[in-house]
Parts: sequence; C-alpha cells; structure tokens
Amino acid sequence: MSKLQHLFGQIDIYLFDQLLRGNITPGMRVLDAGCGGGRNFIYFLREGYEVFGVDADSYAVECTRRLAAALLRTTFAPNGSKPCRSRMRFAGVVISSAVLHFARDDEQFQAMLRGTWRVLQPGGLLFCRLASSIGMERQVRRVAGRRFLLRMAPSAIW
Repeated sequence: MSKLQHLFGQIDIYLFDQLLRGNITPGMRVLDAGCGGGRNFIYFLREGYEVFGVDADSYAVECTRRLAAALLRTTFAPNGSKPCRSRMRFAGVVISSAVLHFARDDEQFQAMLRGTWRVLQPGGLLFCRLASSIGMERQVRRVAGRRFLLRMAPSAIW
C-alpha cells in the first residue's frame, strides 16, 4: 500500500480534488449519504473530522463501522432509520457520491435530493456525483421515462 493510499484510502478522485482546492477544511462536519463501505472516510477520520454516514445497505454500514472503530470515532445508521431527519442543517459537507442514481423513480430521487439539501448548512458544500452513460452506452437500458438500468459485467462488481 502506498503512502497516499494509507492516508486517503480509495477516496473519490473528485472529492480528493475538493480537499486540494481547500473547499473542505478541518472542523467541518461531514455526512456521507450513501457511505457504502466507507471508502471516502479514511482521510476524514484520520484528520479528526466529525463524520456521519448513512446507507441503505446495512452490511456496508457494518463494514464502515468496523473501519471507523479501527481508525477513530463516527456515527452510522441505515437509511431506514432516518438519523438526520430531525437534524436540520447540521453538516458543513454532504457527500452524495454515485448514490442518487439508485432512486427507484423520479419521486424518490427528488425526496433524496431534498433530504440532502435539508441537512446541509447554509454556505456548506454539497459534493454530488451522478452516474452517466458516457462510455458505457451498451450497458444501459431504458426502463421507463428518464429511468435506466445499468447492466454490469460480473468482473466489474467487486
């Protein structure tokens, strides 16, 4: 493992860019909406940020809990428990990296987006990365309206 991987883990390259630009600074409270296995957490935890994570996948949340326990402290809950519903505007940074495209329909997409804005502090940073079909046109099939299904090869799933 390289020194960079040790410090930053498998952080999203575009999130790393926001760190380099100084848009995410120590003292900011970070919420990773759709935290998965915690790949974007390592740097924040090691640097002492207050970090929160939610994800619909309870197994992924458990993996992230273990990662956090091994590094520092953090708070997690599965999406179903809505841990942030009563905590309006508490995060200086909200990460939504490759999450919104999992919405089952436009209504859920809008609800997820509204929930993301609800917890972001005024002047905070919303880091939102959406999936696109660029370079994978043959793997995408229209389901209905603006909804598409991505068919991944088994080797693409880790």
